[in-house]
Amino acid sequence: MMEKFGEIEKIAEDIKGLKVQGATNVCIATFEGMKLYLELSKTQDLEILKDEFFGVGEQLANARPNEPLARNGVHYVKYFFKQKHSDISQVNSAKEILKELCDEYLGLITAAKKSSIEKCARYLTNYDKILTHCHSSTVVDLIKEISKEDTNFEVVCTETRPLYQGRITAKNLVDAGIKTTLIADSAAESFAVNRGSVPMDVVFLGSDQIMKDGYVINKIGSWGVAVAAHYGGKPLYIVSNLLKFDKDSLFSDVEIEIREDRELWPEAPRNLDMYNPAFEIVDNALITGFVTELGIIKPNEVEKVIKENYPWLFNE
Repeated sequence: MMEKFGEIEKIAEDIKGLKVQGATNVCIATFEGMKLYLELSKTQDLEILKDEFFGVGEQLANARPNEPLARNGVHYVKYFFKQKHSDISQVNSAKEILKELCDEYLGLITAAKKSSIEKCARYLTNYDKILTHCHSSTVVDLIKEISKEDTNFEVVCTETRPLYQGRITAKNLVDAGIKTTLIADSAAESFAVNRGSVPMDVVFLGSDQIMKDGYVINKIGSWGVAVAAHYGGKPLYIVSNLLKFDKDSLFSDVEIEIREDRELWPEAPRNLDMYNPAFEIVDNALITGFVTELGIIKPNEVEKVIKENYPWLFNE
């Protein structure tokens, strides 16, 4: 389908190749591709338009397997177009409504991020030595908020190999005037049990995917940090909006994205086997709570809270 539109195919390649990084940015790119389809499509058949539009969305949203925020966005547009606009018969009118629904979902993401910080930051100000891994814009914004007027505040973040997303976190924090220490990934567990140069109070991790049973998928290395935090008696909070929930995934059957070997070692010796998973699972028993747009919730409350507040996720 996308091979008909080279510009849309390039968006898919950029998502797969990590030129587009972060769940929110993947979702934005997915909707950019869907909107681009609406601009390029010449069909005057409404059914063809809808089939191809949602086909583009599903291909882009599934370009990487652990990105439910984008998949839920495509579902949101499809569900509410069907529920509220089934009487539309004109192609041009349908195009405008579909664009509006895309923007509406992106607005939900923005509002969720803002609400997470407004509702939860006040309960986390007792922590001023924070360990984090990889990059999450929501984690960064939360840290900025709770660090205000705290002169002893300090963050330790991992470099996050092989693509060094932790450097983005470090730069964001330093630019905000927050004392920050960057460490090798392999040092994170030592810091989590207070064997590093900075004594830690708490661990904040983002999330790429929240599963039905309260398990989380996040950047490779997250599980080790979580286990060490648990061993060291440090609370671990997952900072994530609940639109990253995947209603179909369980710990027992989830697929983890495997990246290309060359990301680990571009000039590796021939015949060297390499294995490069992008993500791993963090067990629900290791998680203190989820910092979300609906407040701080426990892992065993996740599915119930989402069903109450986002019922459309469970409807076709």
